[in-house]
Amino acid sequence: MNNQEKAYLFIKDQINTGHFKPGHLLSENQMRIKLNMSRTPIREAIKQLENEGLLVRQGQKTIVSHITLAELKDNYDLRSLLESYALEKNFPNLDPQLANDYGIKFQEILAKHDWQAYLKLDELFHVFLTENTGNPTLQRTIDLLRTQTNRMRYAIVDNDRCMKSSVQEIIDIISAVEKKDILLASNALKKHIKNVYDWEQQFLQK
Repeated sequence: MNNQEKAYLFIKDQINTGHFKPGHLLSENQMRIKLNMSRTPIREAIKQLENEGLLVRQGQKTIVSHITLAELKDNYDLRSLLESYALEKNFPNLDPQLANDYGIKFQEILAKHDWQAYLKLDELFHVFLTENTGNPTLQRTIDLLRTQTNRMRYAIVDNDRCMKSSVQEIIDIISAVEKKDILLASNALKKHIKNVYDWEQQFLQK
């Protein structure tokens, strides 16, 4: 992995996890010191993130982009369509035992009321469901949509009700995978994504 890729992944992760919130001013100099690299790879990483819509330039400044309710809805609508399609493409590759292992981990996290651990595991679970489609363009598009939507979820602090309902939805998806019922799994995933959007919408409207 070269320095540009390292800088890109670091900044993207900071945005995705909410450490760099919408409106955050990104300092090239601070990134250079933090990552111990020259300005060039950092600037290239910033350009890439600008192209993906995660950063915007305002004059000489670069800030983390804001996301409106309308944009959030559009992103979740697309996620529902593309992830359910990717799940259907990937369905023959899914390992029911691995799906069951995810279910056990989700239950353990729910018992500990660990919101941050839930979010990280949820990201991995969605990748598990949709990663082996044989379509790199589809994967890149889904990854970008997830980054745009997931960064809002990290702003919802320790929401036990949201986590409890989401884990039950995930258990429903896992049950469908174990039954090898592709339609049931696809519909359960769509329901889960819609309900996550509803939680975020409620949070943003407060």
